[in-house]
Amino acid sequence: MAIPVTPIIQLIVPANFSIRLTTSNYWVWQKPIQSALIGLALEGYIDGTTTAPSKYVDATQTTLNPAYLAWYMQDLVILNAILGSCTGSIQPTISYALTSKAAWDRLKESFASPCRTRIVSLKSKLASCNFAYSQYKNIDLVSGNWNTGLTNSDT
Repeated sequence: MAIPVTPIIQLIVPANFSIRLTTSNYWVWQKPIQSALIGLALEGYIDGTTTAPSKYVDATQTTLNPAYLAWYMQDLVILNAILGSCTGSIQPTISYALTSKAAWDRLKESFASPCRTRIVSLKSKLASCNFAYSQYKNIDLVSGNWNTGLTNSDT
């Protein structure tokens, strides 16, 4: 395997991407990530303007293109940093992304909409609730009132 001629810019998640993405903070997370990538001249990887060069330099597809290898390695560094900047509950959303752009687009699609973010946040909160049936069996779902089981004559 040939060594790329272009140096690969390393990204350290706590240093470069200090905010971790949760189900409810997409816009707070997105801005510093995008700003860091702009500052390092890497934004093209997530917005699609830095596209992959040809994988091979010959028609028989036996010689890897060093420019492709450099692009591929840099894209993997960015993808890994994006993945590392997400909380454990978010990581499965992009675990199958093959490029940093695919991961970025998937996160935007999943969490950028305020309504979508709210839905995901509420689902997450509901999933983490551990109420036993006995704690909520006396709630009147129509009125929302707590039913103590006492009648007016009991009080």
